[in-house]
Amino acid sequence: MNPPKSRRVFELVQNLEQEIPEIRQWELGWHLFDPTPVSYDFALSSLFDDAAAFQRYFNHPSHLAAIDYWQQHSSWAVIDLHV
Repeated sequence: MNPPKSRRVFELVQNLEQEIPEIRQWELGWHLFDPTPVSYDFALSSLFDDAAAFQRYFNHPSHLAAIDYWQQHSSWAVIDLHV
């Protein structure tokens, strides 16, 4: 991803924590070392109280807007865990 678009995606994702009350924990950070063919620009780890809170977050308009922008400008991988 090119740097300006990468920064915009990062900002959109970073701002979700203030916009969506269901988010209990939100950790976002940039890749620290030289890129490799299997590295991503940044990673996100998030925590929700339960599956219902996650669904409200997932369907929140701000989250959907971030997904739309991200899909247009970047590749990404997601894993949803129940812990």
